[in-house]
Amino acid sequence: EGILIKKRYAVFNEDGTLAELKGFEIKRRGELKLIKVFQAEVFDKFLHGSTLEECYAAVASVANRWLDLLDNQGIDISDSELLGFISESSTMSKSLVDYGEQKSCAVTTAKRLAEFLGDSMVKDKGLHCQYIVAREPQGTPVSERAVPVAIFETDAEVAKFYLRKWCKVSTEANIRFILDWSYYKQRLSSAIQKIITIPAAMQKISNPVPRVLHPDWLHKKVREKDDRFRQRKLRDMFSPLNKDMGMHNLNGTGDIEDLLTSDKGLRKTTASHGFNIGKENHPNGSPSAKASLGHCKNQQKSVIRSNEPLRDDSADEIVDRSTDYQGWLEARKRKWKYVREQKKRRRLGAAASSEGPSNNLFSARNVSQLHGNSRNRSTFFQKQELSLFRSHWQIIQLAPSTLPGRFFAWVVAEGIMFKIPINVPRVFYLNSKAPITDEFPGRRVKKILPHGKPSFNLIEVVTSEEQFRAEGRKLAAHLAEPDVEGIYETKIPLELNAILQIGCVCKVDKSAKKRNIQDGWDLAELQMKTTAEFSYLEQTVSFFYLYHSVSEGRAVYVMYFPTSLRVHAVVINPFRNKELSPVFLEKQFRDACQTPDPLHENLTFQVDYHTSMDAGSKYVQRMLLEYRQQHPGPVIGIIECPKLQAIRESVRALDDFPCVTIPCNARDNNYQALGWQATAGRTSMQRCAASTQWFNERISLARYAHVPLGNFELDWLLFTADVFFSRALHDQQQVLWISDDGIPDLGGTYEGDICFADEVIQPALTYPGAYRRISVELKIHHLAVNSLLKSSQVDEMEGGSIGNFENDIPPGPNATETDYNDASLCLPAFQVLKQLIQRCISDAVSSGNVFADAILQHLYRWLCRL
Repeated sequence: EGILIKKRYAVFNEDGTLAELKGFEIKRRGELKLIKVFQAEVFDKFLHGSTLEECYAAVASVANRWLDLLDNQGIDISDSELLGFISESSTMSKSLVDYGEQKSCAVTTAKRLAEFLGDSMVKDKGLHCQYIVAREPQGTPVSERAVPVAIFETDAEVAKFYLRKWCKVSTEANIRFILDWSYYKQRLSSAIQKIITIPAAMQKISNPVPRVLHPDWLHKKVREKDDRFRQRKLRDMFSPLNKDMGMHNLNGTGDIEDLLTSDKGLRKTTASHGFNIGKENHPNGSPSAKASLGHCKNQQKSVIRSNEPLRDDSADEIVDRSTDYQGWLEARKRKWKYVREQKKRRRLGAAASSEGPSNNLFSARNVSQLHGNSRNRSTFFQKQELSLFRSHWQIIQLAPSTLPGRFFAWVVAEGIMFKIPINVPRVFYLNSKAPITDEFPGRRVKKILPHGKPSFNLIEVVTSEEQFRAEGRKLAAHLAEPDVEGIYETKIPLELNAILQIGCVCKVDKSAKKRNIQDGWDLAELQMKTTAEFSYLEQTVSFFYLYHSVSEGRAVYVMYFPTSLRVHAVVINPFRNKELSPVFLEKQFRDACQTPDPLHENLTFQVDYHTSMDAGSKYVQRMLLEYRQQHPGPVIGIIECPKLQAIRESVRALDDFPCVTIPCNARDNNYQALGWQATAGRTSMQRCAASTQWFNERISLARYAHVPLGNFELDWLLFTADVFFSRALHDQQQVLWISDDGIPDLGGTYEGDICFADEVIQPALTYPGAYRRISVELKIHHLAVNSLLKSSQVDEMEGGSIGNFENDIPPGPNATETDYNDASLCLPAFQVLKQLIQRCISDAVSSGNVFADAILQHLYRWLCRL
């Protein structure tokens, strides 16, 4: 507590990486690996969260994980890993004999090493002692309970003998039994206190790690800090004065010489110091241009006068005050008189020259130039905000944030890329048989419910996602009420809801208020625009391709920058053998290119080797930051890796780009024992060569599906069909039954017995034999498409009632469930589906759209998923 306080701090770069670390055990040799790993993981978490509570919650999760490891005695890890985490090491600068009777963990370890290895092993200096702390014999100092780690690497019987001898136990002495777990928990708790709990308490945050108690002195410190009766300091009583107010008070204060005179007029005369920013009296309330120019001149003269040295002959007189006080006083009076006359002359001169033309430094023009830089910056941001209001947004990606209901939209507007917060509300529908009270704010709507559910009093409720999650129990209670038939669209993903509403091209509504870019927009303030009204990514957008594969500590990063004409490979190899070369990569890249491109002739290839994943990811980080500085325009990152979240955490520079993922091939991460570098390099070059074509095709798909480029799911065919069908249902005022768990959302009840189940067996009719005439093998394609288009004929042949139902009973919100039979419950949705398939056929046949044709080919697979 305040004694020998050690300077500890961590400095982060703008990209989130650590620039400097001071005073922590992570940099100390021989320290517990447990504490080192904990500190290595915890510092990055301080950048998470938008509030102090969220930040400390993220940091506390790391501490709780390591505390759990000690509480359950390392049950989830092997003995060798446990030894690596809890062992400490120390190097003896002298021989064991020179230490004499000194006691320490290193000395005890050396003595015990001598017992089972022999005295010859410890006679020289520089002995490396690695040990753990045992809990037996209890009551002895820690220095006498050190056990060398080497004992666990010897024969089992030898280890058992010495462990019983040193620990003075008769039972079987394994590592988990003899360890002093409370000692290691105390060590870890001390590190958690210094990094997490004590700073949290000083910032008035409740203890984020309750298992680690605050020290007693900390409670006293916090109590003294919050005590309103404690003695206050001067800096607590005074606060910095506003600059404008200070200058105003300064202009209204006279000189000290004027206070000594009897002339009252002089007392009222004020001197001009620095900038003269006092108010001018204008009868009409608006200063004229001449007055404004004179004001600037006075400012200029004031500044010049304040910087001029006062010349006085009396100032050169040097009189010793202690020997001749009277002479010193006379000299000072002469100087004061001269200074007073000079100031009076300057005031009269400033008043006389304020009306005439001046060519001084602070003319009206130069004063405006003084603030030119700040105005230019303000104008720059105003232009950016105006470009968002008047132009169309080309949405590259909707990325979720840590806050529920808030997304970050990567938008290109007028050739500039923005990262804009968008608030997506939760919209759901409550179908009640009784009138709805004011407890649920909303409006009554008329929509068709899924699966033929009757619509009574259907209320559309729009609320924030945060409030929706907080009121989840209340919604469940309403669902249990007999008057509530169901609550619909509560499971639709917010990202899909935003995609359905604004697509990939939108524009700010004219009624929206102007605001700062970072203030964000509500989803209702954005209007979808078709790609016919405004094209999507027609202008060339730069991209870079990042390929990553990893297997058992070995990895490959490949960065392909088409704009810079560079291919950079980073190989992670702990064994230091180098098998890749730029010539090899260039050959593999050209072999992988299907069509020759003149631009590929100027490509440069580079290979770098690193021995650890951390070093390799830091190198990739530097390369991306360098590329960002060289290409400040819109840039999209194309990532192909096994785990996107892991690579985003290790390469924080990816947060500066919208990242579009390519599905990773799992076989890329199965390295062979020998020759793996050549195989990984060949595979990476094949992926690089295909990245440009994949990127262009994905842009074409985004235009057709009207979905942001970076928001397609892994199976883009089924996702595109879901988007088309959902928009078509919305256009026909039908409520969706899509959910994020794969179970249809039918108002909160799951009707598993009547849901569609795929029990169709693919027909294969074979009649073996010898035939004299021609035999034909017949394959039927698009059977599902044809069945939908000819549904009326199929229904008529099977004697169904779907075809006649449309004419017999007019569907509507007031129809009851008994008016429908099982075959007609889904008729409204079936009609929408049929129209959707007809549009896809038109796109595939008349326009030759390959994506519409692919959807038709996979229609049966999509229908089985509904």
